[in-house]
Amino acid sequence: MDTSSLAAILMPIALIQFVGWATPGPNHLTIITASVTAGRGAGLRAAMGIATGALVWSLIAVSGIAVVFQLVPPLYFGLRAIGAMYLIYLGINAFRAARRGGVFKLEADTTSPATREPFRTAFLVMMTNPKAVLFFGSILTAFIPPDGPQWLMVVIAFQIGLVGAVLNAFAALFFSSPPVMRGFQAASYPMSLLFGVLFIGLGMVVAWDVVGDFL
Repeated sequence: MDTSSLAAILMPIALIQFVGWATPGPNHLTIITASVTAGRGAGLRAAMGIATGALVWSLIAVSGIAVVFQLVPPLYFGLRAIGAMYLIYLGINAFRAARRGGVFKLEADTTSPATREPFRTAFLVMMTNPKAVLFFGSILTAFIPPDGPQWLMVVIAFQIGLVGAVLNAFAALFFSSPPVMRGFQAASYPMSLLFGVLFIGLGMVVAWDVVGDFL
């Protein structure tokens, strides 16, 4: 496979990954919460948690395991249900933090999981994100050549992990910059309520979708 052929495969994958990253969702909310509340280090750990989840999902996709979700629908159902409950849990924590002054003014050991354990929380959000299941289970596989060599599958997987790390690190650096942090902290109470609504809203949308499929 020559360089131009390889680029013709990798570039569209990078483009659709960028489009997916640019779409607001649970991943962004988790990175923002960690970055604004606990600073750049926590934000970058959350970013790497999301990127690690992307790498794991991409390895699942290129290995063909994603087909299992199509053959065994209850697995997909269960994953989405867990994702919905976890998003609602994060939203409830944001509301609780708002009662204590706002999530963006609390110490790291007293606020949300996205601040206390940014890497693990972000990784769990990514692994249970229904958008990730859709992207890696169907959209991404459409761009993977079925007869591609094994080394190409590995390159695709690690490109996704690398691109995810760069994009999410950029988000963490932006939201942990002093002006942005001051803005969030000045409006900590209403922003905490907003994040609670967004997390719970996303969780409810996923839950409604899961119940609709079940019925």
